Amino acid sequence: MTVKIDPKRYLEYGGIEPARSLDGTAALAYLQPKGFGENYLEQSRAAVKRRAGEELAFEPGTANYCDFCARPLMGGEYDLLQDGRERCISCSRTVVTTNEGFVAIYQEVRRNLEIVFDIHFSVGITVRMENAKAIARGTNETYQPTPGFDARVLGFASQTTGGYELHIENGSPKLPSIQTIAHELTHIWQYRNWNEQAIEAKYGPGNHGLIYEGMASWAMVQYSYATNEVDFARREAAYTRSRDDEYGAGFRFFEERYPLRVDGGVLRDTPFKHALPL
Repeated sequence: MTVKIDPKRYLEYGGIEPARSLDGTAALAYLQPKGFGENYLEQSRAAVKRRAGEELAFEPGTANYCDFCARPLMGGEYDLLQDGRERCISCSRTVVTTNEGFVAIYQEVRRNLEIVFDIHFSVGITVRMENAKAIARGTNETYQPTPGFDARVLGFASQTTGGYELHIENGSPKLPSIQTIAHELTHIWQYRNWNEQAIEAKYGPGNHGLIYEGMASWAMVQYSYATNEVDFARREAAYTRSRDDEYGAGFRFFEERYPLRVDGGVLRDTPFKHALPL
């Protein structure tokens, strides 16, 4: 006979009354002085719970933000890059400078993405590090710096006759590189698993970007939450939610359909489980 045990009631051994020999009050009194009460893990969980309902807002005008992680810039403690972007000290310290370092990050993100969303990439992917000009050509992007947060594409995925390619800008900080890889790997999953004609028939050909970019943006933020990069995820979610393009509109649709899980718990339902996700 198989007995299903509720993990939240594991001391009750399947739902029956706790063992009479267990003195819960005395056990708690014994454990608390040894650091099992208000310890740092409990405080961290409480802080995450408190922040879960908070909304971040990007100030208009001349408020300065790091153009990589969206962290507010204080005083002159940031680096001004040649193309006009402003990079905070934390991001500057984590710039990925070697091919070995980049490969390690890519492998980690791919492995974690498969675990977090219960998916599998059963296809070879060629990964290329490119300079900023090559990335701009591949995305048809023109960058114009401003004092505020200027997000810029740090990579793109492409489907060729030879398979799939992932292009990431070299010299990017670690966390923005991670989120870019998560975003672009989501696109490769879409290319492999979605029927594009069915997507267009359901949502309309003019909404192609809304569905594809919306899901990839949602997956990128949810991945950051799932890997405990909570502050980074909150900033990215707030910024993406505020955008008035297909990325922002699509993200809002997916967030409404699949509320973000911010506490690191198991994801019961995600757009990866549906051929028509919305």
